[in-house]
Amino acid sequence: MIIPDDIKQLVSALMEHLSAIDQYFDLKGLERYSAIRVPTLRDHIKSGSLPAFKVKGKVLVKKSEFDQWVERYRVSKNQDLNNLVDDILSDMSG
Repeated sequence: MIIPDDIKQLVSALMEHLSAIDQYFDLKGLERYSAIRVPTLRDHIKSGSLPAFKVKGKVLVKKSEFDQWVERYRVSKNQDLNNLVDDILSDMSG
């Protein structure tokens, strides 16, 4: 399928605009977004592997930073299982 240049430019501009819009999740919101339980998220934040902010006792995680963080756990056919396990254990031990 051939996509006209003006459509490509429009999509590119829209994607750029959407990437500029970032939001912050509290841990319950991040749990809903990611399906990762709050205690697990807290563990990753405590270990320093997941970046977070603390504002007046409230823990916030920037969506774009979470998305970048979770990409490290992508499983692909080319990825060696032993390397994946080593990476996860390394992250958990801090």
